Amino acid sequence: ILSLGCLEVAAAKPSQGNSAPGVGKVVEITDLNFDAMMKQGPWMVVVSASWCPHCKQLEPTWTRLAEKLRGKVRVGKIDGPENKILAKRLHITGYPTIFHVDRQGKIRDYGDRQRDLDHLSQFAVSGYRQYEPLPWYYTPTSTYGQLIKAILEMPRDLQEVYSFLSIDLGFSDVFIIFSGLVLPLVGGIFVIGAMDLFFVRFHCRTPQATAAPPPARNDNQRPPQ
Repeated sequence: ILSLGCLEVAAAKPSQGNSAPGVGKVVEITDLNFDAMMKQGPWMVVVSASWCPHCKQLEPTWTRLAEKLRGKVRVGKIDGPENKILAKRLHITGYPTIFHVDRQGKIRDYGDRQRDLDHLSQFAVSGYRQYEPLPWYYTPTSTYGQLIKAILEMPRDLQEVYSFLSIDLGFSDVFIIFSGLVLPLVGGIFVIGAMDLFFVRFHCRTPQATAAPPPARNDNQRPPQ
């Protein structure tokens, strides 16, 4: 009977894995999940650092903010030093930095306003509308922001390619360096050859229209009177 009672209680208790993420709690946002998370807005996000005293002072208020905005605005947190690429995309210059992201992905900086619970919640729900969003070149979710992301992630991607070629496939460093130098050269030669084939040669083979010869001059014709 006790076993059956335990089973009934366990069945009646909702599973924690089925609860919606970010509802009533602070969500950890990283380089890997930022773009996907921002599509589930609106958001109030703070970029902080573990060594920052102002960030530590804000933590209890930020936790209460997530509880107060339950079902209205999601509340997130980014560790700036641990997510350097994301911090660069957001143009972070100091900690803590607080911003609001609406459903269209537009970002509004909270600035140096008061960081108490009432001011933060008012800004998150409706106060942000009074301020202009950041320009497109400061928005990490724009096309320009995605290009900056690709450039910033290039060293990490190259490191992953090197690890795959060196560790998984067993190629030597000499082969990897030689391939990295030769492949762009071969690609450039291929592009130049394609341009020569389809543009230069095709243009030369196309017959060009010749100008009509001038009319023959008749010396016996008298000039008009």
